[in-house]
Amino acid sequence: MKQSLWHLGQLLVVVCTVGSIHLVTILYLNSTFPARVLFQLYSVNFIMAITGYAMIRMAYWLKSQVEGFVFLLGSFIKFGVLYGVFLANETAAIPDTKQAFLHLFVPYAVCLIWEIATLAKILNQAPKSSV
Repeated sequence: MKQSLWHLGQLLVVVCTVGSIHLVTILYLNSTFPARVLFQLYSVNFIMAITGYAMIRMAYWLKSQVEGFVFLLGSFIKFGVLYGVFLANETAAIPDTKQAFLHLFVPYAVCLIWEIATLAKILNQAPKSSV
């Protein structure tokens, strides 16, 4: 439990730090990208990263040895949700441009890198199977 709280605290710090830098950069460049949408992007990515982490932890706790597959499935679902909510529908919050995709991809990549790092830590702690 202590390790899980530590990992989630790391995620919160990373998301807040990168999100703040991203927001300051947008404001400095006088971009027309709305700060509200940027906050929504980081919030949705943060929530989905927590959900994916919980699913990985549950798979580890059940000793099912499918943590990597759970991670891949979670990443696939996360990208589909982000694309569907922010880009693909008729009332999309983000106009379909290369710059908008960059704003979508930065929070996704930050959370993905964190998930990969924590999955590696979890798998390194796993007991070796006797195969």
